[in-house]
Amino acid sequence: MSPVTTLSPPANSGKFNVRYWAGPLIFGLLFFGMLLFMPYTAGYADHRLTMRVWIMGGWADPTWQHGMLALPIAIFLAWRKRHILADIPVKASWLGLFTAMIAMIFFWIGYRGNFYYLGFFGIHLLIASAVLWIWGWRHFVTVSFALVMLTFMWPYLFMEDLIAFKLRFLMVNFTEKVLNLIGIATIQDGTRLLSAAVDGRAQGDLFRMNIDGPCSGLRSLFALMMVSALFGYFRQRTFWRRALLFSLSVPLAVLANAFRIIILTIATILFGEQFALGNGEEYTSNFHLLTGLFMFVVALGGLASAEWFLNRFVRKEKPLVLMEER
Repeated sequence: MSPVTTLSPPANSGKFNVRYWAGPLIFGLLFFGMLLFMPYTAGYADHRLTMRVWIMGGWADPTWQHGMLALPIAIFLAWRKRHILADIPVKASWLGLFTAMIAMIFFWIGYRGNFYYLGFFGIHLLIASAVLWIWGWRHFVTVSFALVMLTFMWPYLFMEDLIAFKLRFLMVNFTEKVLNLIGIATIQDGTRLLSAAVDGRAQGDLFRMNIDGPCSGLRSLFALMMVSALFGYFRQRTFWRRALLFSLSVPLAVLANAFRIIILTIATILFGEQFALGNGEEYTSNFHLLTGLFMFVVALGGLASAEWFLNRFVRKEKPLVLMEER
């Protein structure tokens, strides 16, 4: 469909242009109404909750706490492009109206089917459609990365059931092999790691570690994916290099978490389970918490190393300026 030119705000008029801002204001009110006030899904309750309640509930889980930063980050990314956006002629595209209608259909289907992930998708598509319909393709492309960052806002709770166990099993299997390789006789029992029966000690005497869901690495994986997307965006300018740094977040999260389990195992052998892990479900030791932070630092170091390799052996690219872009 051919684009249709619309009004641009008059330069230095100092007045509020109703005709220019009517579309964004209407979409903004619609977005916040859908998110904050409209009862949407019931879940296991007997009354419908708003999308805001579902999102806040997801953010209460440490696995998805990074989501509360996604909207401010997306707003900042769009804001730093303000000078570029001001110089782009406004050419609305009717395709945005079409995709906005599709977004509302998805939102309605999610409402009728009591499936809030379709609601998430509908709201997100509506935001992208508003940019395309009101301002046009060039504006849409300019703020596309900000729209991508918004995907980290939504808590994808179904991913915990989908990949958490597989990630735990992979982590335990890899760690068991590494521990045996460095001379610590280890046996894998499902998602547990136990010391082997050697030197007169019974199986499990030195350590018994059950790799629970929070230790699967899922908690750090999605946060690291968001950080790596930002890191690649600001540190590199070529799309394939940004995509490469983003894709490295998955293996780096897995390796860093395996390294953490190895450290916890060694600490359990040397200083005991109370020091290394804590007391089961009653409390988690400070050492356990610190290794989680250290693991994230190790993963970030891996990203920085990959960037150094690209700049050193492929071609050096100038990083973007954080606060201003013209």
